[in-house]
Amino acid sequence: MENLKAQTGLAILKADGDKIRQDLLGQFDDLCLMQCPIIEEIIDTQMLVYSNKVDFAKRCGLISNQVAQELVNDLGLEIEALYQAITKKQAAHSKQRD
Repeated sequence: MENLKAQTGLAILKADGDKIRQDLLGQFDDLCLMQCPIIEEIIDTQMLVYSNKVDFAKRCGLISNQVAQELVNDLGLEIEALYQAITKKQAAHSKQRD
């Protein structure tokens, strides 16, 4: 029973991480303004909420400290990579217009 709760908790956290990724991708595609303060605010807010959820699951014993760190770090790295890719794409697009 406990293992099932842990698996369910981990699956929910992974789904939440995926939703954040998809939301950010949609916002980047729609706005394409990486320097816009609202994008950074969205990223910061969603990462804070996500890390709090992960911390809660860890404190409840649903996931280990290592898994918690991996979830938050992996999402942070993916968002950073996405941010870099969009910035690079915008720079290339800007050069084409010049």
